[in-house]
Amino acid sequence: MMRFVHLLGTPSITLLALLLDLAARRRLFSPRERRALLWFAAIVAPILYSSTLGYLPFDVYRLGFSTWAPVALAVAAIAITPRSLPLALVAFATLVAYDLPLFASVNLFDYAVDPIVGIAAIVWAAATTFRRAMVLSPRAAGGRVRGDSALTEGH
Repeated sequence: MMRFVHLLGTPSITLLALLLDLAARRRLFSPRERRALLWFAAIVAPILYSSTLGYLPFDVYRLGFSTWAPVALAVAAIAITPRSLPLALVAFATLVAYDLPLFASVNLFDYAVDPIVGIAAIVWAAATTFRRAMVLSPRAAGGRVRGDSALTEGH
């Protein structure tokens, strides 16, 4: 079991916040804030991990070692505070965990995103996008679309 845990790495503050929200029966974040956290992880994780593996010409992961990375996250947290205090608190908790350091890593990205939340967020984003496409598609609801043979047969 421990080898499996080591394979996935240390959980991020984002994952811990989402799990805490789930344990609190979804009372910590609004649906909009939960979606924002999941979309954040779904977008950042593929970019971060594909650049780490060398699939992108620029190593984004290296930016997490920069002294400017915490400054950028703090500015982002300050900017979103008027719109969403819980999201800003997650960002500030990430900064505090990074500064202490609570985990073994010295990279800020490890505190913000991890493979577990990345995979879960990508699956969630794919399912959400598919569900939305099925709801918005007239064919999925059994409706007819202009150009259908049933509409043009009588003309």
